[in-house]
Amino acid sequence: MHERRAYPPAADHDLNVLVRYVAYADWLVLAVVLLYQAAARVAASPLSVAIIVTLYAVVSIVLRLPWSFLPAPAVRLELETWSMVGFIAAVVWLTGGAESPLQSLYLLPIVLAALVMPGWRLAVLLTVIVGAYVLVAALDAAIGIRSPALAGRLVVAVGPLIAVGWLTSQLGTAVLTARRQARKLAEGDALTGLASRRVFLEALKRELADEVRHGRPATLLMLDLDGSRRLNEQYGLETGNAALKLVGEALRRTLRDSDLAARWSGDEFAVLLLGVDAAAAQVVAQRIRHAVYATTLDTGARHLRCSVSMGAASLPVDGTDGTSLLAAAERRLERDRELKRTAAASAGAA
Repeated sequence: MHERRAYPPAADHDLNVLVRYVAYADWLVLAVVLLYQAAARVAASPLSVAIIVTLYAVVSIVLRLPWSFLPAPAVRLELETWSMVGFIAAVVWLTGGAESPLQSLYLLPIVLAALVMPGWRLAVLLTVIVGAYVLVAALDAAIGIRSPALAGRLVVAVGPLIAVGWLTSQLGTAVLTARRQARKLAEGDALTGLASRRVFLEALKRELADEVRHGRPATLLMLDLDGSRRLNEQYGLETGNAALKLVGEALRRTLRDSDLAARWSGDEFAVLLLGVDAAAAQVVAQRIRHAVYATTLDTGARHLRCSVSMGAASLPVDGTDGTSLLAAAERRLERDRELKRTAAASAGAA
């Protein structure tokens, strides 16, 4: 079974945006360390700091190369975060240990981790940072590992970092959730919850090219809600909208995760069945008809059953691109409508 590919992966899109901004954080950390070395004249070995700065810069560049062996944005971000923590820990040790003013640089990887890592991994990172602080302090002869002064310094130094990490995590979750909800509204049909026509057309072009390239079948279904104008005229727009929602729900119940359903126009729907040939598509079409008819529509005065007309076009029999399949499916949809009108007229005459 195909994996659903019709919608762009929102999470990856958001992470790709973050990847671009992490580059600025990398160079900001490097710039602060170099400026501090130049201005403070600390007793650290310039060679040691230069080696660490060079290694960190090389790691940051490698993770951004187009041929990087780590294509997933989440993997790159996590490696960036941990390498930044390691770099800051080494710089802190070389620039004064527990007394180093560069301790505040830990805020950057904490903020980054809070935006991209789940809660338990953020907790692991915070634990590592606390451990690094305690280790540096333990190696400092002026501070005893059991000294109350160390506990006080730990609270003062690490407490704000933990608070910032937690607040950023909460804010980041809220912002990403809001962005994804806004994207879903922009890409979907507000009434039925299905994909929009624009999203469907983009997916149709992309997916058909992929199916043709791999020699796989695909089928396009066009559906039309029968009697939608009559529903609106006799029972009102609210009932007509309820009927459209009914069709949308029937499609969601019937289709696989690999299929894509969209509201094509007012009372028309489109369905893309990946890896499904013409014969198998007829079975799916019949299931859709039954799913729509099986659910009654409450008009307030009476309960009605809805039905749909349908036309299908399959790859490669009816064409190898979206335009060809859409034209063929629309022709067959109109033929199905005409057959139903003829049958209804004959039944009325009888």
